[in-house]
Amino acid sequence: MKYGMLIMGCFLLSYSLTCAQTSENIPLSKLYQEAATYPGIKAETSIIRTADYDYRLAKQEILPELNLQAQHTFGTFEGAAGAFVPLPGFFNVSGEGINGNTAVNTMASATLKWDFLRFGKYRDQIDLAQINQEQAQTGFDIKVLELRHQITKAYFGWIHGKAMQDWAKREAERNKSLVKLSSSLVQSGLAAAADSLIASTRLKQAIAQQKKWEGQNNRFKNQLLEYTGKAVNIENIPKSFFSIREVEINDSARNHPLLTEKKYQDEALKVREKIVDHQVLPDIFLLAGGLLRGIGYGDNSRAFQDSYELPISNYLVGVGLTWNLSQWYFKGLKTRKVQQEQKRVSLEKEAVKRSITEQQNSLQFHIEKSKEEIQEAEDAYRSASESYRLFKVRYESGLINLTTLLQIQQSLQFTEKARIQAYYDYWQYWNNYAYTQADFSMLTTIFN
Repeated sequence: MKYGMLIMGCFLLSYSLTCAQTSENIPLSKLYQEAATYPGIKAETSIIRTADYDYRLAKQEILPELNLQAQHTFGTFEGAAGAFVPLPGFFNVSGEGINGNTAVNTMASATLKWDFLRFGKYRDQIDLAQINQEQAQTGFDIKVLELRHQITKAYFGWIHGKAMQDWAKREAERNKSLVKLSSSLVQSGLAAAADSLIASTRLKQAIAQQKKWEGQNNRFKNQLLEYTGKAVNIENIPKSFFSIREVEINDSARNHPLLTEKKYQDEALKVREKIVDHQVLPDIFLLAGGLLRGIGYGDNSRAFQDSYELPISNYLVGVGLTWNLSQWYFKGLKTRKVQQEQKRVSLEKEAVKRSITEQQNSLQFHIEKSKEEIQEAEDAYRSASESYRLFKVRYESGLINLTTLLQIQQSLQFTEKARIQAYYDYWQYWNNYAYTQADFSMLTTIFN
């Protein structure tokens, strides 16, 4: 029994340590993986599948069109010789009739139409469907990129909120210490009675700040819950957050999905221009039909029997041509419309390219300046910490009043807050830069 309890205790201890280690460092890449179930991503996946079906359907359009029909009718019988296909699925044969009599008809027929020569129209539809496939995949890539950008933003916001929560907690601890210290100095006659009230007021302010950042931190946790579908928690701030990494910035223009999207839009318009050119050409098709027909004449029951017992078989084979000549009239206007769309897409692509390039240049500058800001903030924080330590010793000795110490403490408070904010801005700049590069591998490597 003792050994069993010991083993169970070791297991629980191991489990708690594992959970603590997991909560200390949540890999950014894991959040990306969990976001695969995000509804927006699944919707883009459905669009890709729809585009795949459209492509397969476009390839099958070249297959012949087969129509079947059957009917049993009763009516007058008059007509002239000849055979034709009036409607899809109908193959009609008429001949000399018997005026004044009625006829009972049982008929089944089938027609086969194959547009075997359409002068590139089939290929145009297949090419357009294939480009739509690529556009669907690009739309998926854009959605994934935007989602990773938002997840990373919320992730850093979460870490920043946790850091500020710890900052407010440390400030509250300092003020708790000052409340105790001022109370003892007041009792010993080394400080005024108002010092205790001032210290208590500052303590309440620090506790209020702590509650504020708890709310901020919870907001980012809820955002991550929205994106990943799972509740996440963090106990300690990743050490990599308070660090500067010397990473080589890639100045070369990458093939960003936003540019790829414009590229496929332009290709689709080029195919549409071909479609307009090919619409003025005729369609040549093969036509075949077969008919099985039974006829009974008269108004008695024998006519109904004859309609099944006296079958007549016929067939028809031919070549047809359809040519919409009015397309020649509309061709010029349709071509100019497509060319105008091509011009618009080209200008939009240039605008997107310039925007990405400008953002990259701007973010590179901000990243370098942010490094300098962090170094200055670190120096200011160390100086303020040392000053506060020295002035607190002087206050304990009764050499300075509480107001002077609180001024030094406020300086420490501001410099520590500025230090945290500097690191937060630094990583948000990297997040934005990773988005312009369409590559978050650097961040996933650091926060892994």
